[in-house]
Amino acid sequence: MPASEFRALFDAVAEVGRSERGWTRPPWSAALRDAEQVVVNAAAHAGLVAAHDAAGNLWLTDPSAGDGLIAAGSHLDTVPDGGAFDGALGVVAALVAVTRLRAAGVAGGERLAVVSFADEEGWRFGTPIFGSRVLTGGYGREVLERRDADGIRLGDACPADPFAAAGGHRRLASFVEVHVEQGRALTPAGVPLGVATSLAARSRFGFRCDGAANHAGTTPMAERRDALVAAARFVLAADTAARAVEGAVATVGTLEVEPGGSNVVPGRVTGTLDVRAPDPHRRDAVVDALRAACPEASLEQLAVDDGVQFDARIRSALHEAAGADAIDLASYAGHDAGVLAAAGVPAGMLFVRSPDGVSHDPAEHADEEDCLAAVAVLEDTLRACLVAVPPNAG
Repeated sequence: MPASEFRALFDAVAEVGRSERGWTRPPWSAALRDAEQVVVNAAAHAGLVAAHDAAGNLWLTDPSAGDGLIAAGSHLDTVPDGGAFDGALGVVAALVAVTRLRAAGVAGGERLAVVSFADEEGWRFGTPIFGSRVLTGGYGREVLERRDADGIRLGDACPADPFAAAGGHRRLASFVEVHVEQGRALTPAGVPLGVATSLAARSRFGFRCDGAANHAGTTPMAERRDALVAAARFVLAADTAARAVEGAVATVGTLEVEPGGSNVVPGRVTGTLDVRAPDPHRRDAVVDALRAACPEASLEQLAVDDGVQFDARIRSALHEAAGADAIDLASYAGHDAGVLAAAGVPAGMLFVRSPDGVSHDPAEHADEEDCLAAVAVLEDTLRACLVAVPPNAG
C-alpha cells in the first residue's frame, strides 16, 4: 500500500487540535468537528456519504447501504493534551482500507463502512465510550444532567437527543478497530501487531471527602477536619487495594480541593477513581476493600463495564492476515469495539506496536511501517468478513 495515502490523511487529521502541549479535541467541540471534516472530505472522494446520528457518532457509508454493514473505525476525540494516535489511527486506517477495497471493486463493497464514535475518552462529562454505549443501551437519560468543568450540561452540549440513536448498532454485521498499543508488550515480543483477545473489567467513580474549612494559621492540628488529608488516605488506600489483587490497577486521576485557598484548611475534596482488573470479581474486590478502608469517602459510580471476549471468527481472520507479525494481546483499556462486542456485534481489535509504550500523552507513537502493516491486515480482514457474513446480517 502506498504510504502516501495513509500519511496524507493521518497528517491532515493530526493538524487539528494540536498545540505545543499536545492534541486536544473535546467532544462536541469545533476542534472535533474540524477533524471530522477532514475525514468526511476524504470519504467523499471514495463515494461515501457522511451522517451524524443523534448521539454524535459519525457514519461514513455507501449511499445504497442498509443494514449488515461490515465496518471499521474508532474515534477522533482526545484526552486533554493527548497524543496523535489514540483513536485517530483507527479512523484513518479504516478509511484507507475501505477506500482501497472499494477502488479494487471488491464484491459487496457497498456494505463497507467507517464509524467514528462520539466521546470515547469521556473526560469532559465523565461519560467514557459515550457514543457506542448510547447505541447499545449502556447509559440512561440521567447522564444528560452531568456537567463539565465550565458548568455546561451534557444534554445542552449535544445538538440533539442522543438517545434517539439507541439501537443503531444493529446496522453492524461486524466491526474491527485498529488502535495504537497502550502499553509495551509487542516490542519485547518482536512483532508489530497484536490481536485483542479481551478487554478487562472496568469501573469509574466520582468520590468525595468532606471536612471543615477553617483558617490555616489559627486551627490547631488536633481540631482539624482536613478533607485533603482524608483524600490522601483514600489515594493511598486505592493503591494498596489494587496491589493486593492480582492483575488489578487503580488510579485517582483528578482532585479538586475546596475552597482552594493556600491559607485555608480544605473543606471538601472531589475526584475520580478508575479501577480495572481481568474480571469483574477482582475489580469489585478492589472497590470493596477501598470502601472498607475509607468509609468516610463517598463513591458514586459513573460507568461500569464487565469486560468482553472478542469474536473468535474475526480474531482468526486477523491472525490469518497478519501471520507471524501478530500475537494475542489482552487490553486493559476501554474501547468502542468492546462495547459493541458486549452488545452482540461480532467485533475485533488490532493493536499497533507502541515502541515506548506511551499512551494519552504527546509522546504517543507508532512507526509508519507498523501502521501500514495494520492497514493491510485490516483490508484482508474486512474482505474476509464480506465473504463470511451474508448481506442481511446485522
